[in-house]
Amino acid sequence: MRHEVESVLAESRDVHAVWRVHEYLSDKRLEIDAKYDYRYSVLVSVFARLVQEGWLSEGDLRGLAAEKLEAISRILGLGRP
Repeated sequence: MRHEVESVLAESRDVHAVWRVHEYLSDKRLEIDAKYDYRYSVLVSVFARLVQEGWLSEGDLRGLAAEKLEAISRILGLGRP
């Protein structure tokens, strides 16, 4: 992320580049907030996303209740052919 910001600023002499950086960082903040949302009500979808992106393996989820594992598997199955 740092390199992207430095690149935008280095390649532009335009004062509006600062606003592009602001927009980029705001978008990244929202992405990170959604990815690591720890509210109980959304943990199943967060775990599914982290498995899909390779941050967790399905084995890492051992110990979760069977219905939660099934819900995660259903979510992961939606994106598979």
